[in-house]
Amino acid sequence: MQYVYIHGFGTTGANSTKFKKIAAHALAKKAHAIALEWNEKQPDVLNQLINQLNQQINWNEPVLLIGSSTGGNFTYQLLEQFPNKKINFVLINPLLNVEQRRVDNHFFPLMLANQLKNPSENLSNGLVLLGKNDEILDYNYTYEKLHNKNKIITGDWNHTLSDLNSTDFLQFIDAGWQI
Repeated sequence: MQYVYIHGFGTTGANSTKFKKIAAHALAKKAHAIALEWNEKQPDVLNQLINQLNQQINWNEPVLLIGSSTGGNFTYQLLEQFPNKKINFVLINPLLNVEQRRVDNHFFPLMLANQLKNPSENLSNGLVLLGKNDEILDYNYTYEKLHNKNKIITGDWNHTLSDLNSTDFLQFIDAGWQI
């Protein structure tokens, strides 16, 4: 089993609280955890992530992509790049469109915004965690776009899920293997 975490805008992968929880959980299960890294100054984030993915994972083992916020957008873009691979996914408060942001968009880099892509109508069989108290993104926007073909779990969490206890968080992540 391979847990692959893709962080959101303004954070890093390996140092994020979510990834540290996932990595410890993976280690306890004798699984592998990887954090893909990107930043808003890169002109082609998707290709950077594809290269990291190909270098760091074993395609002969199960893969669970876990994308948080902007990382959720890149997660489903990665899924489109590997249509013949068996990849499960969990999206955590994913940024589907810059317009769903509740905060001032002029702080969101234009170069990064231009690399975002709305999800394909074929995006299905994944798990989406949505915080109803998300202070950054409108969770209703995501719910409306993804609820028909994916399992949605909502709760009274904030954008970073810092108010979701670790046990529940990891159970939700592991539920991504079952979808």
